[in-house]
Amino acid sequence: MQTSKMIRSIACTMVVCAALPTGLFAQQQDSYATAAELKLMEGFPPPPERRVTQETALQTPPFNRWSYQHMRMFYPSAPIAAAEKPVPLSKTIDWSIEQIEIPEPDTDQVTDLDTFLKKTYTDALVVIKGHQIVWERFLNGMHANQPHQMMSVTKSFCGLLGLMAVEEGTLKESDRVAKYVPELEKAGAFAGATLGQVLDMTNSMDFSEDYDDPRSGIFKYIAALGWREPPEGTESEESLHEFLLTLDIDKAHKHGERFYYQTPKTDALNWVINRMTGHSFQDAMYDKLWSKLGTKGETYVLLDKSATLVAGGGLNATPYNLARFAIMMLSDGQFNGRQVLSPSIIEMLAKGGDKKAFDRYPYSGGTIFPKGNWSYRAQWWVRHTPGKEAIMAIGIHGQWIYINVDHDIAIIKQSSQPEAETDYMYGYQFNGFDAIVDHLTKGQL
Repeated sequence: MQTSKMIRSIACTMVVCAALPTGLFAQQQDSYATAAELKLMEGFPPPPERRVTQETALQTPPFNRWSYQHMRMFYPSAPIAAAEKPVPLSKTIDWSIEQIEIPEPDTDQVTDLDTFLKKTYTDALVVIKGHQIVWERFLNGMHANQPHQMMSVTKSFCGLLGLMAVEEGTLKESDRVAKYVPELEKAGAFAGATLGQVLDMTNSMDFSEDYDDPRSGIFKYIAALGWREPPEGTESEESLHEFLLTLDIDKAHKHGERFYYQTPKTDALNWVINRMTGHSFQDAMYDKLWSKLGTKGETYVLLDKSATLVAGGGLNATPYNLARFAIMMLSDGQFNGRQVLSPSIIEMLAKGGDKKAFDRYPYSGGTIFPKGNWSYRAQWWVRHTPGKEAIMAIGIHGQWIYINVDHDIAIIKQSSQPEAETDYMYGYQFNGFDAIVDHLTKGQL
């Protein structure tokens, strides 16, 4: 099904979408079982069939039910410091949210919230209205201050840092990226491409994220990170930066012609931002955001084997720190009486990108992403469906920052779904978010 291929392409960012484990272990377990119910990583040492390894931590179910809360145990990482003084979050729970009903895709059933949480493998769900949390649920051993793997949500923070550098005058969207990083002139995918095109993923790149082909570009990318062995019979680059220089233009398309979601574009963007600002991703996240948002506890980002930060999908953050960020986004860039982000940047994201460029993406269309209703701007997904407009940071296996600016509502969702994404999961989660928004705005003009 074409939409399924599209979802796999836009969601799978780092490693192969592994199949469910076979054998007695898988057959005897509830498919929705938690890490504790599965007894993952229990014992000294854990028995082999219940042991999470570097090979299984990223995307192999059910081991990701445990690993997504412990990623830095398997891969090198860099910390993002918390604020010197945490700012407590205001909370007024609206228990009526628990009465909502959510249509389940591909069925005639309407499910309750508990069923929705279970069937979407939810680890944390935090609902924000205005300046406060109005509902929350933590499952599978999660808690408010537990860092969780966010996958491609990382991209959206990179895009935001890029827009901030543009606003400060450090970068210009009309400039070519090779002006800032001359090394990128060697890579056809970036030579001649503007910063704005890389921000919006409309630069042309010959790169396949086909997870059914072990020789596709995404497997070479993974090998360059040092997270997996290179495809048999091939060699890998020694670093992410070296890998980026091997990427060529897709000769069938010009830069700026169409949107095409490809993970290495974000890493090239991060390289430009690092070079021109003189700050790493993790330092910029602290200086520009985390230090001003009253964050608390642990945040970190995964690195490649050469200690290069993986901007395409390495962020691990807590539900409450993401909630602080979302509250700021709903508040015209203010948090705790402090201006953190320019309102013009939020307005730019809400306006979205080029819808026609998005519609030229070969996997656009269908019920999930109908033509004319979506765009992509500065590494954020933008939904233009009338009455359901939202800006979103989305990561594989069910990671979300969903921001409905018009209705002053945001939703943080962290999950450990067995598959990267499917039509069913996308549709079910959109139905869930829409049901929450509809419930909280009932009776409003």
